[in-house]
Amino acid sequence: MIKITNKLGQTRIYLKKYKRKIFPKEKFETKKFYLTKRKPLYCGGLRFKGFFKDNIKDKPLISIIMPNFKCADLENAIKSILKQNYENLELIVMDGNSGRDTLKILKRYDQDIDIWISEKDNGMWDAWNKGFQLASGEYVGIVDSSNILYPNAIKTLIKYVSLYPKKDFICGTVKKDNKIYAGFRPKDIVRQFNIIPSSVVGFFIKLKSLKRVGLLDTRYKIQADYDLLYKIIIKNNMRGINTKGNEIFGDLGDSGFSSRHSFLSKLINEVIIRFRNGQNIFYLIYIIFGRCFMKNLKPILKDKL
Repeated sequence: MIKITNKLGQTRIYLKKYKRKIFPKEKFETKKFYLTKRKPLYCGGLRFKGFFKDNIKDKPLISIIMPNFKCADLENAIKSILKQNYENLELIVMDGNSGRDTLKILKRYDQDIDIWISEKDNGMWDAWNKGFQLASGEYVGIVDSSNILYPNAIKTLIKYVSLYPKKDFICGTVKKDNKIYAGFRPKDIVRQFNIIPSSVVGFFIKLKSLKRVGLLDTRYKIQADYDLLYKIIIKNNMRGINTKGNEIFGDLGDSGFSSRHSFLSKLINEVIIRFRNGQNIFYLIYIIFGRCFMKNLKPILKDKL
C-alpha cells in the first residue's frame, strides 16, 4: 500500500497490483486500461504508471467519472474532486477529444488523475459508459466537468454507505439553478422520471449493482440516465436511500443537458423509454394526456394568480 499526496494536499491510497472486478450475472466487463485493443492517441494518469486502487477495510473505493467536451470549467471540477478529504477515491476523466487546451489541463494533473483518455466519442452517454467500464470502485458516480463537488461530499457519502450497506444506491442532495433538490420518491417513477435530485453529482450506485443492470442505452440522445434509473428501480427491483436536505453533495450550475430540449421531444422520448421497458400502454396514454393537459393549464392558472 502506497500513500501519495496530490496537488491540493489530500492523501490518496494506491496499490501496485491491479484487481479486476468480476461479479455474477454482470452485463459488462471492467477494463484495466483501454476499451479496445488500440491504445488511445491521448491518455494518461497514475494507472498507466502502475498505481492502482481497490477496496480497503473500512475504506470502500469510490469511483468518480468525469465526462468532458470543451468545458471551460474542467479544471475547477477536477480540483473539487482532488480536494475531497477521503483517501480511497478514484478519478476517471473521459474527454471527447476537446483539443490542446484540455490536454494541457489533463497533463497538468497527470499525477493526480487515476486515468484519463481523450478521444472522439459518440456523445455524453458514450463517455459515461466508457467511464463505467474503467471504474474499480465499490460505488461509482458521475461528476460532469461543468459541476462542482462540495468538500465534504464523499465523507457524507461514506457515512451513508456505512449506515445502509444493503442499499444499492445513494441519492445525495444537490444544488441546481440556485435551488436545493433533495429526496427520493421511487413509487412515482411509474408516472414521472424526476424522482431523484440528479443523476450526476449526488447519485452513487454499487458497481456490482450497475453491472447487473448494464450500461446506458446510447440510442437515446436525451434521458438515457432516466432509462437506466427505470431499469434499476423497476426492472431490477433495487433499493436506494436519500441524504438529508442539508447534506448537499455539490452544485450542478445552470440547467442541464435535457433542459435544452422541447417539452414535446422530451415527452416523446420518455414514452419510448417506458414502452421499451414494458410499461402498460394505457398508463402511457394517461401520461401523454395528463402532461399535455397540465402544460396547457399552467399558463391559465398563472394568469389568474
